[in-house]
Amino acid sequence: MGENINGFELIEPLQNKDAGFSRWTFARRNGRVFFLKEFLDPVYPVSPEIGERQMKARIMACRDFEKKSGACYRAINEASDGNAVRIEAFFRWGSHYYVAMERVRSAGLKIGDIAALPLEQRIGLCRNVAHSICGLHERGVVHADLKDENVLIKRTRTGTLTAKIIDFDCSFLENYPPESEDEFSGDQIYLAPEACLFLCGEKDVPLTSGLDVFSLGILFHQYLTGSFPGYDSSEYSYLHEAVLDGKPAEISDEIRDPALRTMLQKMLEADPAERCSMREVLRVLMAPAVREYLQRQNREKENRAAGAAWFNVAGDLPEKKQPAAAGKGKRIK
Repeated sequence: MGENINGFELIEPLQNKDAGFSRWTFARRNGRVFFLKEFLDPVYPVSPEIGERQMKARIMACRDFEKKSGACYRAINEASDGNAVRIEAFFRWGSHYYVAMERVRSAGLKIGDIAALPLEQRIGLCRNVAHSICGLHERGVVHADLKDENVLIKRTRTGTLTAKIIDFDCSFLENYPPESEDEFSGDQIYLAPEACLFLCGEKDVPLTSGLDVFSLGILFHQYLTGSFPGYDSSEYSYLHEAVLDGKPAEISDEIRDPALRTMLQKMLEADPAERCSMREVLRVLMAPAVREYLQRQNREKENRAAGAAWFNVAGDLPEKKQPAAAGKGKRIK
C-alpha cells in the first residue's frame, strides 16, 4: 500500500516537476484514478512552537485561502459541462491543502501536431476551448493561466479530438482579483499586457477575464498556424512587451478568412476593454461565414487532390511514339 492522504492512495510519490509552488501525483480512491495536487503555500500552523500572534496570522491567511479557493472551485464545477475538468475534492490534510481532479489522458499532441490537423478539426478544438472558457467567464471565473500545457487534447472513445481545461491553481473570481503579485502568476509566453504591469507593481491594473482572452488569442493562432503571432523578436522577448509598446500583434497570412483574422486581432488588443469577449469569440467560430470558409477550404483541398490524381494517372500513360525523321542527318529547310 502506498501513502494515503485523506483516502487517496498515492500511486507515485509527490513531485514538483513543472508545478511551481506545489507538488503533484496520481492517486487512487474508490477504484478511480485522480490527479492530486499539494499546495506548498499557505501552510496551516500545526506546531505549538510558533508564537500566538504568528499563529493567528497564519490561520487567518489559511481561512482566506479556503474561502476564496472554495468559492472559485464551486463556480468552476457549476460552469463545467465536462471539458473544464471538475474539482473532485478540496481539503486540508495536516498542514497542507490539496485538490483532486479527474485524471485526463492526453493524446500527446504538440502544437505542431495540432497545426497539421485538417482545418475543420483545428477550428473545432478552438470552439471546444472557447465554449468551456465562456462558461467559466459567465460565472465570474478567470482561469488566469491558459497555455498549451493547461489545455489537454484528448481522443474520445469514438476517435474524435476534444480539449480539456485543467490546472486552476491561478484561477480567481473576477469580483475578488489578486491583491498583490504574490497571489498571481502566469506563463510569460502567454501573459497578457495588464498582467505584466500588475506583476511589475502597478496596483490599479484591472485583472479581468480579458487575461484569458489574450492568452487564447496566442494559443488559437498556434492551433491555426503552428506559430506564435508575429512581433519583433529582436527587440522584445514576449508578445505582451511588444503590445505594451504600441506594436500590434501580427496575424499570419496563413489565416485568410477575414472573420478569423479580425477575431484574433481583437483578442490580442493591448487594452482589455477593447478585446472581444469569449462569447463573441465563440460566435465567430460558429458563424455561417466561418463554416462557409471551411467548406471552401475543403473544396479547394478536394480539387487539388483530384488534380494531383489526374496528373498521376496521366503520367502513367504510355508515351506517344514520335514519327521517324525523314532522312537521318538531313537538314530540313
